[in-house]
Amino acid sequence: MTITELKHLYQRNLLAEAIVEPAESDGGWIVEFRHTQGGFLLLTDTHGAECQYEDLDLASKTAMAVGFSEVRIEAK
Repeated sequence: MTITELKHLYQRNLLAEAIVEPAESDGGWIVEFRHTQGGFLLLTDTHGAECQYEDLDLASKTAMAVGFSEVRIEAK
């Protein structure tokens, strides 16, 4: 889901948590969100491709841009 779509879900109180975790490839980071009704939503670009960040701080700031004041970081 794009950041805009995720912001709409956050505003409707449908997201429970923001999580930054290691990407499976390239040693980067991905951002996902836990839905209040279960399941996870991955941050993607407008073409549906997974957004990856090389910098943990940038990934965290992006997750917080959705609306959360804190983000859970999963260890590598």
